[in-house]
Amino acid sequence: MSTPCAACKYLRRKCTEDCIFAPYFPVNKQDNYAAVHKVFGASHVASLLKDIHPNQRQDAMNSLAFEAQACIRDPVYGCTRYIYLLQRQLKYLQDQIQIAKNELANYTRLEPPPPITYQQNHHNPMMMPTTANYGGQLTAQQLQQLHEEVHRFATVETAQMPQTPETQTQLNQ
Repeated sequence: MSTPCAACKYLRRKCTEDCIFAPYFPVNKQDNYAAVHKVFGASHVASLLKDIHPNQRQDAMNSLAFEAQACIRDPVYGCTRYIYLLQRQLKYLQDQIQIAKNELANYTRLEPPPPITYQQNHHNPMMMPTTANYGGQLTAQQLQQLHEEVHRFATVETAQMPQTPETQTQLNQ
């Protein structure tokens, strides 16, 4: 091997063809190995690499390098600070998804709004609305029934009012 790996360079030894660290700590990753060596130790990492399946070794070394860097930056909490922050972010995003689902469910349950009539559009409180509560147009029969109810209500109200000269003149007009 022409250039030693980061582990052999750090340990000041000759890097051999069967060096267990060479595939995971190339010469340009010397900072990663220095952190891993400082936190975990070379012999512990070597035994760990031997116990892990070859397909999982790269992920394990990346994880060890990240954890070692975190322990050096924050000796008290290490990588648990990052785990906590990611858990908070995950909880926040799950809450946002639930809020969006609830809003979407509310929109799908709503009835379509009634069409805007000319009277509603011009905000004329004196005009009788031409739509029912459910947004449908009133039929001629419903309009006739409504007119009859209004007339019946007006006649009952006037019959119950005491007849004074003023009300009598108002009724005659």
